[in-house]
Amino acid sequence: MFRLIALALTSTFALLFLIGTSGDPVAPGPAVMSAGFMGRGADEAADTALQYVARPHQALKAKPDNASGILHILPYGAPLLPMGETEGDFVKVRDRAGRVGFVRSDVLTAAFPG
Repeated sequence: MFRLIALALTSTFALLFLIGTSGDPVAPGPAVMSAGFMGRGADEAADTALQYVARPHQALKAKPDNASGILHILPYGAPLLPMGETEGDFVKVRDRAGRVGFVRSDVLTAAFPG
């Protein structure tokens, strides 16, 4: 097994040596992740501060409604980026995975709850 892994690594490095890689840096853009969040750039992150989930097992909803479908269950302390939109008791947020949805505003806190 060790020899198989060593052979795979050796052939990979040999291929990189023969073909080479580009030395050009990747230009930042909308598809590049910054600080774990997909965004338009530093301007968006500067406008709003991170909020954290202050209660365990909170639902990230598709719509700002208690009866709406659940996109994801957020764990205690999960960081969220508010998108600036509020509807009733809900705030539109983006999580680390890039999912955009709504969460109840009373379960968010500005300070990390841990």
